Amino acid sequence: MLALALAIGTLGLAAPAQAADTGSIVGQLTDGGQPVNGASVQATAVDGDGWGYASTDAGGHYQLTDLPAGAYRVRFDVDGRPGQYAFGQVNYTSAALITVPAGGQATVDDALLPTGTITGTFRDRAGNGMAVSVRADSADGEGASGYADADGHYTLRVLPGSYRLSFEIASGVYQYAPGAIGYDGAVVYPVAVGQTVTVDDTKLPTGSIAGRFTDRDGTGIGDVQVQVSSQSGPSYSATTDGAGDYRIDDVFVSDDYTVAFHSWERQFSQHAYGKIDSADATEFAVTADAVTRVDDTLLPTGTVHFTVTDALTGAPIPAFYAEAGMVNTSGTDGQATLAGVTVGQQHVFVSADGYLGGHATVTVTDGATTEAVVALTPVATVTTTVVDARTGAPVAGFCVQPVVPTDLYLGEGCSRSDSEGKVSIDGLRAGAYQLFAYAPRYTQDTSPYGAQWVTADGGTGTQTLAAVITAVAGQTVAAPTVKLDRRGVLTGTIRAADGTPAKNAYVSFGNFHYHSGDGGITFPAAADGAYTVDFLGPYLWPLHFYAADHAPQWSGNSGGRSGATKVKVRAGKTVVYDIQLLKGTKVTVNSPQSGAFVAYHAATGETSGRCGAWPAMTCEMLVLGPQKVRFKIWGSEEDFWYGGADFATATSVSIPATGTLTVNVTR
Repeated sequence: MLALALAIGTLGLAAPAQAADTGSIVGQLTDGGQPVNGASVQATAVDGDGWGYASTDAGGHYQLTDLPAGAYRVRFDVDGRPGQYAFGQVNYTSAALITVPAGGQATVDDALLPTGTITGTFRDRAGNGMAVSVRADSADGEGASGYADADGHYTLRVLPGSYRLSFEIASGVYQYAPGAIGYDGAVVYPVAVGQTVTVDDTKLPTGSIAGRFTDRDGTGIGDVQVQVSSQSGPSYSATTDGAGDYRIDDVFVSDDYTVAFHSWERQFSQHAYGKIDSADATEFAVTADAVTRVDDTLLPTGTVHFTVTDALTGAPIPAFYAEAGMVNTSGTDGQATLAGVTVGQQHVFVSADGYLGGHATVTVTDGATTEAVVALTPVATVTTTVVDARTGAPVAGFCVQPVVPTDLYLGEGCSRSDSEGKVSIDGLRAGAYQLFAYAPRYTQDTSPYGAQWVTADGGTGTQTLAAVITAVAGQTVAAPTVKLDRRGVLTGTIRAADGTPAKNAYVSFGNFHYHSGDGGITFPAAADGAYTVDFLGPYLWPLHFYAADHAPQWSGNSGGRSGATKVKVRAGKTVVYDIQLLKGTKVTVNSPQSGAFVAYHAATGETSGRCGAWPAMTCEMLVLGPQKVRFKIWGSEEDFWYGGADFATATSVSIPATGTLTVNVTR
């Protein structure tokens, strides 16, 4: 007994007590073989339920304790250097997943990545140094930021890559090197390990915009938000004072500024001079060292009366929500009256539980009542049951997503099965759908089941073989039972066209988001191009590959899903599929407005290319030819398809296999 007590006491002194359901991460951070002192270390749980923070000691060692057991990503931050993730990764998505065992510990040793240097001086127009914040942005990964001193001198340590430099000349106002107003006009500076690149710049000429916003009787209105915007530069904002006056300095010289006035409290939004639509706004020029004056007066208001009915029965909607401009109200028995709506052509919106939202356009006049008649269509509902394919036992917590056949966005919202495996998918618009079933992210590491497209009697990896369910407005339609099979593992390497590991590469099974470029279900490749997908069912799968400086393409280097090489996933086994990507055809897209420009395969709707243009209205994307695509502009002003009202009616554009192509997109 005495020996046991002594042993327990000794163990207690050797290590801090740790709960049985928690663990720890320990390790050492080095730089060129030498320990790094004072580095910040942060561990974040993949499911978001665990977090830990520590600093390295003089020996570069650190310890993160009391972490709930599970998978973590570990990040290291050192003053004056870009942050990085274990092991030697610059992107969150490519960071290693560190498993923290219950009652145990994981060891994560890492070394700081080698860097280069960007240095220079930022001066005002008189040649004096300016103390500004400086940032180096990289399309390849982690950027860096710092400050220029009172003499305008700055130095940034950066990872090898290509960078655009920006200087914050005023709060929220950035200038890009050398002498560019927007990101698209910036020069890209390559930096190698151990290299020092010098980037000097001088503040661009600026002017000011000032004015006064008044009521119709000439009284100044305070606390009004003023927004100054330009297609060729950044946006600026201010708030009117008690007298209705405002002033914005350090506005870049340009001749296409518009000025808007908003107030949530007073529920109005308008553009100078006296317009409610931004397309009708007056454009103003700002010149160097001068003040451009823009005054405006609050527009008058009128009233909108709503009559809202069921589109199928014609019966009044018992309860609904209605809005026009920045004014809203609730209605009953199909009727509502909304006062204080700004005059002019207003877009009204109506919504109600169990119905799709409805829109209309009305012209509001001063002191008069305008009628808005809106018929709402009842939503459709699809139901199904999720079971184990072998036993028929219900499976709880599995995602089932309805997908429009030509709108291949996966992982963006789903309905989960209950304890009896039942799923009810509500709020659907009438039309054709296919079902994609998959384990949600928080169970993907533990669920034994693989993802599938749902067929009439089982699963498949090929969308065209999936059952098509026709949803009917106001009705509930039963879809085929989701019969889940065991998952397998798919692994391989993604290489660039030149044979090197592809940068910022990942594998997906559908479309990416138009703005971020990422998808709802994606599996990133590591720095060496290696990837692993471990959530697919045992079927033939076409794989969608994305990588920096390459066109999106399917397995087998196909521009479309229909021509893709299908990879067979086997339950409980690992299958290898390697690919060397093709570069693609350079396509220049010109648009009447800035935004994200996306090319979709003309037959099946998957993403074939993407580029962003802010604030410019032209950009270049890579598309793998030959194929036909349809362009959509996710615009700064409005979204629209090139040549049509929707995907089905948009203009089909042929992309050649070689050479270049310019497409002039119109509304």
